[in-house]
Parts: sequence; structure tokens; C-alpha cells
Amino acid sequence: MYNKNGAFMVRDSSKGIPDKPYVLLVYNNYKVYSIQIRYLESSRQYTLGSGLRGYDVFDSVPHIIEIHKSIPLRLIDGRDQSGSQMEQCILTVPLILR
Repeated sequence: MYNKNGAFMVRDSSKGIPDKPYVLLVYNNYKVYSIQIRYLESSRQYTLGSGLRGYDVFDSVPHIIEIHKSIPLRLIDGRDQSGSQMEQCILTVPLILR
């Protein structure tokens, strides 16, 4: 990814499941975080993460991006089982693959 904190990209999920259509990749402090984007069929909205710690809902994926350009995302290292290594960052630069 582009070596700038907050660089991001949305890609199709490799899971191929309708309720988990995309993944948000975010670069921060020399790590790349993968955040699942879930689709809530009942409300036709999107949310981030697993939903285990509560969640906010968004009308679209671009809405998620716009909000998190000013409100920091919580980034949790998947290898940290305690959740104590949580960081935050705002989305800054879209990464476009050519």
C-alpha cells in the first residue's frame, strides 16, 4: 500500500458471501489492517467489522469513506487477542491499483 498513514482501498471480499461483500484495507504505522464491510439486508445499510463490539450503520460504502475522513477508525490488530493494541486513524489517501 501507499506508505502514508490513512491510505486506504476497498476491495471485493474473498469470502463471496452477500452479507460480507467488501473489505476496507487501511495502512497505519507500518501495518495494513483489513476491516470487513458487512451488508445488513434488513435495513439495506452497511457497517464495519464483526459487529461484536457494536457498530454504526451507513447508507453506502462511499458514505463510510467520507465519514472516516474526519472521524477516526478503530484499528485492531487481529493477532492481539486482548484488543489492547487498538489504534485510530482517519482515512487520507485512496489507493488505486492500475
